[in-house]
Amino acid sequence: MKSNRKGLFSLLLVVIFITGFAQKTKTVRTDGHRSFFYQPDEKNWVYVLKDKNIDVSQVFKMDYGVLRISGESSGYLRTKSIYSNYELNLEWRWTKSLGNSGVLVHIQPKDTIWPVCYQVQQKADAAGDIICMNGLLAKECTDSVKFTIKKLQASNEKPLGEWNTMKVICKNNTLKVWINGVLQNNITGLTASNGFIGFQNEGKPLEFRNLMIKSINQLTN
Repeated sequence: MKSNRKGLFSLLLVVIFITGFAQKTKTVRTDGHRSFFYQPDEKNWVYVLKDKNIDVSQVFKMDYGVLRISGESSGYLRTKSIYSNYELNLEWRWTKSLGNSGVLVHIQPKDTIWPVCYQVQQKADAAGDIICMNGLLAKECTDSVKFTIKKLQASNEKPLGEWNTMKVICKNNTLKVWINGVLQNNITGLTASNGFIGFQNEGKPLEFRNLMIKSINQLTN
């Protein structure tokens, strides 16, 4: 009887270990979303930093679903894959003081500290603004260098240390942004409809988590 109990206990430990490991490394969900910022995914990212002497692993740290950015130097972390027609969901928070950052979509090839892309702002009191950067345009922005499309509603960000939510839908040549459940931007006529996705470091510590990307390639409207 005692031997059987030991066997059952050992089996239970194995099941708990395997289940826990699977939860930590699982990146594909049954609803079609893919989760990111898990350690096994680190090989799928490109790191861009202004200060080449800094170890990028000390600036961008992934810890089973959470991306921690130290704020040293400036630059961004981007995907190696190119995305088009997708829904992106994530959470972010400032950990020490409010600052400036952004989610970069439709990043075009040739990495620079300020890439060719559309930036969805996370700057304090400006989350939801969209910046057309370095040549990308839209119906709502026509400046060939840099132009900011202001958010639709008053700022609705959470206080320091609390998690904010962002939803971005890139569909054909349109881009919509929700901050904490409120539609804050909707631009059309984009001159780029695909590219890499990046997460900016602009000098202040912050964290990202629950990044999920779901393809909507079949949608035409």
